[in-house]
Amino acid sequence: MATDHFPIEAGHIMLFARSIGDDNPIYHSADAAAETEPGHVIPPPTFVQASAQFTEGYSLRPVVGQPWFGSGKEPTGIKRESSGGSGGTGFHAEQHYEYHAPIQPGDVLKAVDKPGKSWTREGRRGGSLSFNESITEYYNQDGVLVVTARSVGVQTSRVVEQQPQRSNTSRNEPTMPLSKANLNVGDQHSEQVVDNLTRTQIIQYAGASGDYNPLHTDEIFTTQVAGYPTVFAHGMLSMGLTGKMLTNYVGDGRLTKYGVRFVAQVWPGDSLTATATIEDIREEDGVSLVDLSVSTVNQDGAEVVRGSATARVDA
Repeated sequence: MATDHFPIEAGHIMLFARSIGDDNPIYHSADAAAETEPGHVIPPPTFVQASAQFTEGYSLRPVVGQPWFGSGKEPTGIKRESSGGSGGTGFHAEQHYEYHAPIQPGDVLKAVDKPGKSWTREGRRGGSLSFNESITEYYNQDGVLVVTARSVGVQTSRVVEQQPQRSNTSRNEPTMPLSKANLNVGDQHSEQVVDNLTRTQIIQYAGASGDYNPLHTDEIFTTQVAGYPTVFAHGMLSMGLTGKMLTNYVGDGRLTKYGVRFVAQVWPGDSLTATATIEDIREEDGVSLVDLSVSTVNQDGAEVVRGSATARVDA
């Protein structure tokens, strides 16, 4: 999502953190943040996705005066010449980040798109699957590379049918930042990151991120045009919720890498529990690092997010 002007604003960081249900004061209180290791307000790990707000021509953000494919008087505002058959569906399949330097309010980022790979394979439920990778590098006003984002999208040849799931689960308390001396391979940290996900929170994330895809925000379009049982959460909302568990576990500003695959859809009413498992403890260039596997499941134990992360830890 290329843009020459992505201003990092304290209010935007606060709204984004609220949208992923994270009330960590480092995201909204300069006084509290001054007492932390970073020493200033920082954005949540997935915040650069909000560059969509500033990307010219971003297709999932409505444009004043132009038809929108969400519902109004009719289920969609886009007039089509033909139905085109059963059609397929586009999904955000994977998202990965590398964190090179800190970001703070007052920075102005430039996002530069790089070419990625494309490939196809046959899927079990969606027919032929076409994958496209995109890479975006984010530079601050001093020309310093701060984040590298790699996204993988998939287009199915037919609609993948899913059913909504609902229930509840319990909550675990977060831990303090990690210290290498107290860690062992196999250690786990779990916490419930959302209980009974609401449509309002999904809308909240759409507003904070700039992704207003009707599949996440418009019940009429989603059911009558796209053929799903209801709206469902952005994959990036699921990743943001999972990231809340990670930063609670490893500490603020300590992630160096974070990437996930979106395994299944998340529906209104779902309750999600995220777990990090230590896979390795190592040294790199004199820095102590911990490698983690990440998994988020819904109330029925079905995995919805699977990924990995690397974080700095105390010696």
